[in-house]
Amino acid sequence: MPERSGETERAGGWTGRGLGGLRRRSGRLLAALFWAGATAVSSPAAALTSDEAEKVTDLLVALTPTLGRFAYDEEIARDWFAQDAEEGRVIQEAGFTAESWSRAVRETVQGFIASMGEDELAALHEDLRGGIRTLRQLGGSRAAEALKTIDEEYGRLLARRAEGAAFADAVRPIAPRLRALLLRPSE
Repeated sequence: MPERSGETERAGGWTGRGLGGLRRRSGRLLAALFWAGATAVSSPAAALTSDEAEKVTDLLVALTPTLGRFAYDEEIARDWFAQDAEEGRVIQEAGFTAESWSRAVRETVQGFIASMGEDELAALHEDLRGGIRTLRQLGGSRAAEALKTIDEEYGRLLARRAEGAAFADAVRPIAPRLRALLLRPSE
């Protein structure tokens, strides 16, 4: 087989571009493997498992009597971890660090919101708006401001719903428990 400029004969008759060509191909392969690995590690779909979502739910239920009713917020999740670290360390004993707890709670709540139907979310929004309208002690401008705040919160809820689509399948099996925990009326 005639050799073309820059090509070399390899075992089995394969030709390439010599050592430089091998390095380029190896570099591309390593880059592709690195990208695939980084994507798998950072992929939202790979982040939350059903077991992890169930563990988060179990902990939220178990800690509610001592830490109070849970209402999701990044800061509240951090506070729960800090308070538990001072008292019982139940969250850490379950295998969570502060960072993994915050991520798992966020993804569990987002997955729960994503598992809810649009009609259910719209009904919750309208119930909140209706509650503000029935408060006679709020004057016109205060009621308007409260309605504006509820609408802004609803917009953030819809954004969390979109972000949580990747976690909805992991959360669906425990959605009834989360619904009872997060959406029950105040006592």
